[in-house]
Amino acid sequence: MSFLTRFDETADPADRTRLFFEALRTDWGALFAELRACRPILELPSMTVVSRWADVIDVLSRNETFAVTYRPRMDPSVGPFMLARDGAIENWRDKSVMRALLRWDDLPGIRAMAAEVAEMALASVTRDESGTFDVVRTVSRLVPLRIVQRCFGFQGPDDATMLAWSRATQADMFRNPTNDPAVREANIAAGQAMQAWVAQFISGRQPWAEAGGEDTVSRLLRLTGKGLSGLDTQQIVSNICGLLVGTIETTSRAIVNATEQILLRPDQAARARAAAQSDKVGDFDALVWEGLRFNPVTTFVVRYATESAVLAPGSTHEVQIPAGRVVAAGIGSAMFEQAVFTDPDCFVVRRRDLYLHLGLGAHTCLGQYVAYEIVPETVRQIMRVPGVRILPDGRSTVGPADGPFAETFVLGFGMAHD
Repeated sequence: MSFLTRFDETADPADRTRLFFEALRTDWGALFAELRACRPILELPSMTVVSRWADVIDVLSRNETFAVTYRPRMDPSVGPFMLARDGAIENWRDKSVMRALLRWDDLPGIRAMAAEVAEMALASVTRDESGTFDVVRTVSRLVPLRIVQRCFGFQGPDDATMLAWSRATQADMFRNPTNDPAVREANIAAGQAMQAWVAQFISGRQPWAEAGGEDTVSRLLRLTGKGLSGLDTQQIVSNICGLLVGTIETTSRAIVNATEQILLRPDQAARARAAAQSDKVGDFDALVWEGLRFNPVTTFVVRYATESAVLAPGSTHEVQIPAGRVVAAGIGSAMFEQAVFTDPDCFVVRRRDLYLHLGLGAHTCLGQYVAYEIVPETVRQIMRVPGVRILPDGRSTVGPADGPFAETFVLGFGMAHD
C-alpha cells in the first residue's frame, strides 16, 4: 500500500504525522518520489511539506517570507548569531565580515591540512590487524575539528569538549523537531560554556589590533581592534562560536554518507579508487557530491511563514500558507527532479553548483568553499586505503539509523576474509 493511500485513510492527525516520519526514515527517496508525482505539497498537522524543485527553490529564495526557525534555539545558547536574523543588519554585516576573513587563497592550505590529518589518522588505524576501522571515530569528525582549531583559530580547551559542544548545539539547533526539553537544555549549557571560554580566550589576546596569526579568529580580532568590523565583543564571541557549531557534525555526516554511497556501487567505487590516486582532484570531488545526493546530510530544511503567502501560484497544486505556518522544503527530493537532474536515479557526474547540499541564496553555507575542499579530500583519503570496502551482513550500516548524527561507520580494508 502506498504512503498516500495509508495517509488518506488515517483520520488521526498524530497518526498522519507518525506515518510521514516513518516513511521518511524507512525510504525517504520512495516517499518523496510519490509526493512529487501525486501530491507535491503535502499538508501535515504540524507543517507543510514541499517536494518539487521549483517550489523548494521558491521557499528557499524568499528568505524573509519563509524565515529560519533558529532564533529561540540559538540566542540562549551562542548569543545573537547572524544565521537566525534574516533581513537584519546582523545577518548582512556579520556574514560579509566572516566571508571576507575566510579567504579564497586559504583553500589550498585547508585542503592540504585535511589531507594530512586524514592520512595520518588512517595510517594509524589501518595498521590494526582487525582489518576494520570506524570512519566516524577515525577521520570524519577529526578532520573538521582540526580545521576549526588550526585554520579558523578556535582552539578550544580540548578535543573532547569541543566535540561535545558541537554535538549538543547542533542537536537542538537543527535536529530537534519535537522540541525535546533535555536536548534544548544541553544546547544552552554547551553554548554558554563555549561563550565563556571564547570570551576569556579573546580577552587574553588584547590588544586586538596587534593580534598575530593568519587564522580566521586572529584576522577578526585585528579587524575589530582597528575599528573596521562593526562588531562588538558579544558579536565576536557569537561568530566564533558559530565557526564550531556549523562545521563538525554536518561535515562528518557528509563524509560518511558520500563514502557509503560510492562504496555501495562497485563501478563507482572502482572509479573513485582510481581517481583518488590522481592529482586531478576535481574528477574525484564530482563523485563525492553526486554520491551525497543519494544520501544527503538532511532531506529537508524547515522554515516558517512570517506572513500569509502562496506556494506554487497558478499551478494545480497551489496552496495558501497562513502566517506562522511551518514549511519543510524537501531539498533531498528536489535533487531528484527529472526536469533539473537528467536521469535522476542514475549516478551521474554533475556540476557542483546544481546541488543543494550547501544551501541556497541567503542561506548558502558560510563555509561553502571550505566544505568543497575538506569533504571530498577526506573521502579521497579514505578511498586510498588499500582494499577499503563495505562489510557484509549490514556491518557497515551508518548508525544509529534513527539518530541525528553519524555515530559509527565501520569499513573493511586489506585482504578480504569475510
